[in-house]
Amino acid sequence: MTRTAIRYGEKLLQLEIPGERIAYELKPADPDPVDDPAAELDRALSAPVGTPPLRELVQAGAKIVILGDDATRLTPTHLIVPAVIDELNAGGASDRDITLIIATGTHRAMTDEELEDKYGPAVTGRIKVLNHDCMDRGNLVSCGLTRRGTDIWVNRLVLEADIRIAVGNLVPHHPTGWSGGAKILLPGVAGQYTTGQMHLLGASEQRLGEIDTPCRQEMEDFARETGLDFIINTVLDSKGRVANIVAGHFIEAHRQGVRWGRRVFGAPCPGLSDITLSSTWPVDFDLFQADKGLFSAALTTRPGGEILLLSPCHEGVSPTHAEAVDLARLSDEELLSLARKRPCPCDPLSIAEVLYLNSAKKIARVTLVTEGIDAETARVFNFGHLKPDELSGYLKERLESRPGTSVGLIHNSAETLPVMSVSRPD
Repeated sequence: MTRTAIRYGEKLLQLEIPGERIAYELKPADPDPVDDPAAELDRALSAPVGTPPLRELVQAGAKIVILGDDATRLTPTHLIVPAVIDELNAGGASDRDITLIIATGTHRAMTDEELEDKYGPAVTGRIKVLNHDCMDRGNLVSCGLTRRGTDIWVNRLVLEADIRIAVGNLVPHHPTGWSGGAKILLPGVAGQYTTGQMHLLGASEQRLGEIDTPCRQEMEDFARETGLDFIINTVLDSKGRVANIVAGHFIEAHRQGVRWGRRVFGAPCPGLSDITLSSTWPVDFDLFQADKGLFSAALTTRPGGEILLLSPCHEGVSPTHAEAVDLARLSDEELLSLARKRPCPCDPLSIAEVLYLNSAKKIARVTLVTEGIDAETARVFNFGHLKPDELSGYLKERLESRPGTSVGLIHNSAETLPVMSVSRPD
């Protein structure tokens, strides 16, 4: 019997699994982190990919917006944003002309305490900091329809800026393929309806780890038209330490970062398992974030198997998309019919989320191991439900009742990209 451990939030759950039953154990690689993150940032800013240095892009009096991510992301913004401000100052920009907008997408606003913790007083005490509000139509501007039919509404202050700079982190991401780059502009500072429409572009296909996805095409088209002048993206190891920083053009630098990201997050997987334990730690805010662990597990689970998704989901299904619970009662056909209506009578991102979850359930049974979502709500989504202290007994019973059942483990599953050595059966 092999004793193994898997994270459930900040806890380590101890499990006993026969060694011959373990099909794989996946996690991101741990390359040596850089010795001096500040020096790595200076290197990236001094020799950007595809653009002049940031200080050469600005001039005195220019209105500048920095787009930064929220508390659901691990980007070391406390390190990056002060250095970006210094670079802008070196180009002649004044602090009073610089605004940091938190690209919350459709997430809740960051609290003052969260802002202080993530960005630090060197930012919050120096420049104006605002949370994007996807529901504030008075501060959104219509940019018309894209060639794919997405109705684009974007934060007015972002569009009115002379210079737009994006700060983010690179990880595998469903449905855009990878995070980072232009994603923080669109849908990061878009309206709720626009964000939902974009997510619907990726509702029908598994795109984790790809680059040329419908969502990525949409966001980069918009960035070209609007102007995204400079990005700074980090690649972090599984402990949140800086492995690499890329800076420069929103496409060229992003692609260089993705090449690094594949080295960190790509995990070779030798085959499929009957049961997959998928631990989303540290991405444990809510189901809308933890679901990323479903899409990595869906790649490695045998059709008809089971995915056990381990996440506390501290804020439930979603503090800003409660409508998803009611929509979970509808079929895919009913959901798509709602999505096609203009205007859409409900939250399109909730529609997309339910479609995402349904796509995973077509591959395998899903059981939530969580205390943040109750069993009744899990049943509405047609999920099983376990409390974390029930997992060991449940797994033992499953293994004893089905000799030969194989088990796979994915750690940091919201950021792990399984690289399969076998093809999935149709």
